[in-house]
Amino acid sequence: MEWSNRYRSSCRGGHEKEGNYCGVTVDSKEGTFIHNGYKVKLVDLPGTYSLASYSPEEKYVEDYLKNNKIDVILNVLDSNNLERNLYLTLQAQKAGVPMVGALNMYDELEKRGDSIDHEELSKRFGMKFMPTASNYGKGLKQLFDEVIAAKGTTPKFNKQSAIIDTKNTGECYAYINQMLEGIYTKSKDGKSKITVRIDAIVTNRWLGFPIFCLIMFIVFWLTFKVGDYPMGWIEDLFAWLGEVITDKMKDGWFKDFLNEAIIGGVGGVVVFLPNILILYLCVSILEDSGYMARAAFILDRVMRVFGLHGRSFIPMICGFGCNVPAIMSTRSIENRKNRLVTILVASLFSCSARIPVYSVLCKVFFEDYSFIIIFSLYIVGIVIALILAKIFSVFLVKEKEMNYLMELPEYRLPYFWNVLKHAWERAKQYLKKMGTVILAASIIIWLLSYFPHNEDEYGNFKSEESCLGHIGKFIEPIFVPQGFNWKMDVGLLAGLGAKEVVVSTLNILYGGEDVGPEDVEAEAKEGEAEAGDKKEGEGEEEGGDEEEEDEEEAQAKNLSEKMKASGDLNASGAYAYMLFTLLYFPCAATIVAIAHESNWKWAGFVTVYTLVLAWVVSALFYRIAQLF
Repeated sequence: MEWSNRYRSSCRGGHEKEGNYCGVTVDSKEGTFIHNGYKVKLVDLPGTYSLASYSPEEKYVEDYLKNNKIDVILNVLDSNNLERNLYLTLQAQKAGVPMVGALNMYDELEKRGDSIDHEELSKRFGMKFMPTASNYGKGLKQLFDEVIAAKGTTPKFNKQSAIIDTKNTGECYAYINQMLEGIYTKSKDGKSKITVRIDAIVTNRWLGFPIFCLIMFIVFWLTFKVGDYPMGWIEDLFAWLGEVITDKMKDGWFKDFLNEAIIGGVGGVVVFLPNILILYLCVSILEDSGYMARAAFILDRVMRVFGLHGRSFIPMICGFGCNVPAIMSTRSIENRKNRLVTILVASLFSCSARIPVYSVLCKVFFEDYSFIIIFSLYIVGIVIALILAKIFSVFLVKEKEMNYLMELPEYRLPYFWNVLKHAWERAKQYLKKMGTVILAASIIIWLLSYFPHNEDEYGNFKSEESCLGHIGKFIEPIFVPQGFNWKMDVGLLAGLGAKEVVVSTLNILYGGEDVGPEDVEAEAKEGEAEAGDKKEGEGEEEGGDEEEEDEEEAQAKNLSEKMKASGDLNASGAYAYMLFTLLYFPCAATIVAIAHESNWKWAGFVTVYTLVLAWVVSALFYRIAQLF
């Protein structure tokens, strides 16, 4: 069956990705549910308007229909764009498989004043058409009653449909209009008045781009400013857990393991969950409302200057969440050249995994204007991606440009629970990563950084003599132009697998505070002072309490403060480090996705050019910044 994401979600109680624009699904997905005692297996194929084999989605759907045993095709149509959707219906009838049509978003069609005689439509096409509103679960029971009834039957499609040349677009649409005559009535206004009025502003030639920039600014302001409050609460929770472990457990390697590998390594990344969740909430709202397609339309003129087109914007904006689905969603781009160039630069759009690195460094070095600094990094990534896209389209990927059509859907009020479910499903993947990839990486990094465990005369652990220390010292000369020390270098090295591991690694390496001769002397003086205080009686107890509070506060310093206190980094070095994190090797999963969507040659090219680009840009910035 070919069915929509909303049907899969509604029928299974699932939380699949949905969006109010074409090309949300870029691969087949399977699921099962029980309906009236029947076990129904559903296969969701990529959304497409035809089987012309121009795009990867169309080729995929056509091959699937030819090469698989299918009981029933569930053809989901947009009731508000019926003529265009029935073109695919005509082509799918050629497969000779029983088919049921779902007239989705029927409620919106009725609100606009349009009407369809779906009973007569069923007679004319020789298959059942059922009105539905899947977003609210309306009509789904009746729809699947018809699906089950159609299984095992012989298709009774209109005989004239069989002789139509479906490759002749003009002939097909003439036939569709003939079949709809007298049963499909459109209101004079066409699109809803609300959609027309909003589009007059947001797609305006002069206002469209500034409005888009304002919306993006608001998204990032909410992500990093509003997200700071719940992030602080989670930080306090992990700080409390660290204090409990410190107070209740005896000194030793296991205590260090819990504090540094688990609390520091994993907890230091979990605290950024609110930022990730807010970002995904905003993106889900933009998708469901219908604005995402408008954004692609608005940016089309800008993108064409750089060898792309507006449809490339959708994978790129997906990259703000995660680069892997961004790479996968390039399948919706029909032109091979545009698709490949988009794949090559998509990883430069800063994904959510980089947010922890930005937040840690901005918290101390750019505290008063951290949001502006982080926003600037996103802008830098976009600008560099567009410049490279132009270079790649001219010198690397030479192919004739193609025009394309993109549907602008009706504006819709996002369904509250759908938005929450989509955002949570994406954020849940982040948490799942914490319990698997990040946890495993934190343990390995801690073991490498802890052993061999050598201490100096003051009891300080010589981290540079550990296995990880030797690795860091070996690669340290490479990053001298950026002013990074070996600990920061190791963080970048660990981030090759997943960017969240950068913060986990730094948390582990900066976990302890060194003690010097002056600290030993200070401790001796404090001991003498405490002895004197005991003799003076209760009057001096308050001063002792204050000293204890100061000591606890010093011990509770987070990673940001520890990095600044170490003197390893200044403001320009911190920004250079964030630039390197933004631009270098995306992550192992993204490279595999690039290879899957193109080939290993291009995946290797992305690996090399991003590493070189990150090194050059960060070094240039740091050296120039040091002059001022």
